[in-house]
Amino acid sequence: MTAGDPGQGDAPPTFEEALRRLDDVVARLEGGEVGLEEAVALFEQGQGYLAACRERLAAAQRRIEELTAEDLPAAPGEPPMEEPDPPF
Repeated sequence: MTAGDPGQGDAPPTFEEALRRLDDVVARLEGGEVGLEEAVALFEQGQGYLAACRERLAAAQRRIEELTAEDLPAAPGEPPMEEPDPPF
């Protein structure tokens, strides 16, 4: 692996960095100026960057869900939230 590849052992890239690297890989592949072996290697790197982006997005979604959970206590002076009616 080359420097900056996902899974290298260094700290994983931020979402923004992985997305930028993925965009770079896609641009090189779409440019059509790389040979077959390099294209396959770039595709593999792109898959790693895509996985890193998905992992970061899933973690962000989980965190947002935790922060916006309905069972949080009401703020001082706010009435408690009503329980929703059962769906049936």
